Amino acid sequence: MAPPTISPEEKKLRRLLTTLVALNGVAIAMLLAAITIGGLLMMTKLNPKAVKIEDKSGLPGPAIKIDDHIYNLGEPNRYMKAAMQIELNIAGMKEKEEQEFMEEVRRREPHMLDMIISEISGKTFREVSTPEGKEQLKEELRIKINAMLSRGEVKEVMFTSFAVQRCPRSFP
Repeated sequence: MAPPTISPEEKKLRRLLTTLVALNGVAIAMLLAAITIGGLLMMTKLNPKAVKIEDKSGLPGPAIKIDDHIYNLGEPNRYMKAAMQIELNIAGMKEKEEQEFMEEVRRREPHMLDMIISEISGKTFREVSTPEGKEQLKEELRIKINAMLSRGEVKEVMFTSFAVQRCPRSFP
């Protein structure tokens, strides 16, 4: 038996059909890719993640030095003596912005010291005597100082000396 013969018109029709099926497959693949990418972008917009810009240089920024002060704690006869360095984040700032930021920090230094005194005087011996308590205090101070500033931010608050003690009563 001889194979059936295919006319030239039939060959053209089969080629056209094959081309259409291939194009449909490509279109479906592109549509699925677009839907997937669109969905991911939409999820990202609906649920943004905080992006923290870090200074890649690893070098410390300028710092404000706060000399040793004795602070009354929020309970009788308990005191804290501490010195601090407040590191400023100037990463990404232009020279003029950096100068304006440093000037603002200098002008606000008395307000910062007042806030630090108020914050520490509300703490108890137990709150500041543990490593966790010290870390919490540093973070609270950093957040409150940042709230005072109109530009720039505090990168870190560090204790350069720290002591808490109970003083004996000096009179009966």
